[in-house]
Amino acid sequence: MKILLVQPPHWSPDGHANFDAIEKLLTGRSGDVALLPELVGANLPRAEYLARVRALATGAGMAVVGGSHYDGPANGPVNGPVNRGAAFDAGGGLLTEYDKVHPYGLELRSGVVPGLPGDGFELNGRRLHVLLCADLWYSASLAGRDGLDAVLVPAFSVTRWDGPAPARELWQHMTVARAYEFMTYVAVSDWHHETTYHGHPCAGVAGFANPCPRTRAGFFTGTGDAPVAAHDLDFDRLDAFRRDRADRGFR
Repeated sequence: MKILLVQPPHWSPDGHANFDAIEKLLTGRSGDVALLPELVGANLPRAEYLARVRALATGAGMAVVGGSHYDGPANGPVNGPVNRGAAFDAGGGLLTEYDKVHPYGLELRSGVVPGLPGDGFELNGRRLHVLLCADLWYSASLAGRDGLDAVLVPAFSVTRWDGPAPARELWQHMTVARAYEFMTYVAVSDWHHETTYHGHPCAGVAGFANPCPRTRAGFFTGTGDAPVAAHDLDFDRLDAFRRDRADRGFR
């Protein structure tokens, strides 16, 4: 299975502009699933956000995990907006919907409320699960979800550090720890580090964590400045890694 990590160069408060830019980035590319960053839909109404993710999936000919948008209180029984996303398959079928369970920083101060965890989805016989940004930092988000083949993380890594390096290092350690502990691939999409969100800089932490690399340098591969980065998910190797760990007593 090939996954495309999409790292757009700029974020716009206009969700349609973000989707337009990503459509251009994916033109001519092939893969099984594309992972978009958090808040790609900005404040689009739910129906418009879903329509854009569905159209992107059918147009690109691959499943799309559509990052997220802020779904306002008018669209549900909540006291504030929820950071919420959805994934569609290449035929336009809804695969899953998911919420951010742990709003963070600026979100909390602006009244964003916690959502409910999603159930994940199956693609080509493999189990994939979506965690929105800060939810990855809570191991309980994955507890009890045995046999996940990949964890997909749309992020918008707003940072208070002077530059992107400290946040990138923390994210690298976190993704590798989650990948090894839960014996799964972890893929993170993000915005380019020169992006800002309401004046707050982004760290650009997009990358791929592999619990069973062929060399010690392969536990984490950063995206760098590439707007789209492709990674192959070798599930035969992952299954062998799980069997080996079980044989050695890691359950």
